[in-house]
Amino acid sequence: MPKRALIERRPWLLASILMAAAWAWLQDSALPGLYLLVLNAAPLLLLAVYAVLRHRGNDTRSLAGMLALQGIGSALWYYAPVIGLNALLVAYLLGLTLFLVHRQPVVDAGGRVSALVLTLGTPLLCYVAADRAGVPFPLFLGLGLGGMAASAWISTFPRQRVGFGAALILAGVVLEIAGGGSAASVLRLAAWPLFYLGNLVLATGVTGELQLRGGKR
Repeated sequence: MPKRALIERRPWLLASILMAAAWAWLQDSALPGLYLLVLNAAPLLLLAVYAVLRHRGNDTRSLAGMLALQGIGSALWYYAPVIGLNALLVAYLLGLTLFLVHRQPVVDAGGRVSALVLTLGTPLLCYVAADRAGVPFPLFLGLGLGGMAASAWISTFPRQRVGFGAALILAGVVLEIAGGGSAASVLRLAAWPLFYLGNLVLATGVTGELQLRGGKR
């Protein structure tokens, strides 16, 4: 099993991390647009492959779909906004469904308050960020993102990894909106590391926990 893990899984994870670093370095370069689109989407697409190889089951396929659609959505956000934003919405609805399947049977008061704040506060944050940057942003995407983060927070997956990862994804998206599409924006430069790191932490947290449980859904 260790050799199989090394051969089948770790190279995909390493490739994802390397491609994420390459995008952070080259996103403002003079590379042709098509290359930049592929480079932007590749880190999360590779992370999706890693997820389905680490644990086989319906839960992991949902996670991989979420990761892949985020990669496509983030790459197309400014080139084809309708396709990109809808891909992101479907991604977060997949994540929401996954985490609701694994919701805690009993949620403490702190968890309920946090989930409510994430669900309602996220679209508000997105709206304020978009308004200040002078860019349009669909409210339903903010609701989907907030619902995904809230459901991850109160799921049975480790909160310090999966819940925290979802919160980083949320922060990355809000900063991307606040950057207003300006390539030179400091906010946009900070958005990608948070967005990718959040997905990395969330994906490894979910697949690791599923592997520990030893079951397939």
